[in-house]
This record gives sequence, structure tokens and C-alpha cells, in this order.
Amino acid sequence: MREALTAKTERLEYVHAMLVQLRRMAAEEEHEILAYLIEMATTEANDILRGARPSRIRRNQRDSAA
Repeated sequence: MREALTAKTERLEYVHAMLVQLRRMAAEEEHEILAYLIEMATTEANDILRGARPSRIRRNQRDSAA
């Protein structure tokens, strides 16, 4: 179970890193709306990683503890 949680967290960290790069690329090409939307996705991923937003990872962890 712990290994699955670690793998999911690592994948989310990877997605977050890719989103940061994509946002930078979109901003450099002056695609403001696209950059904004990617920034929102980046913020969402960051919030999940920090525990500020519920995620399926945490929900599954709660369900198995009950």
C-alpha cells in the first residue's frame, strides 16, 4: 500500500514538473490563455501534493483505514 502511494506521489510530482515547463513554453510563445490554464493545473497538482486538496490517493488511504 505504501509503495503504491509513493508511486502515485512520484507520478504527480513528475506531472507537476512537466506542467511547469509547459507553462513556461506557452508564456514564452505569448499564449496567455493556454499559459493561464496550465498554471491552474500546476496549482492543482501542487495543492494535492501539499495535502491542501482532497485526492483519490488520500481518499483510498482513509477508506482502507476504516
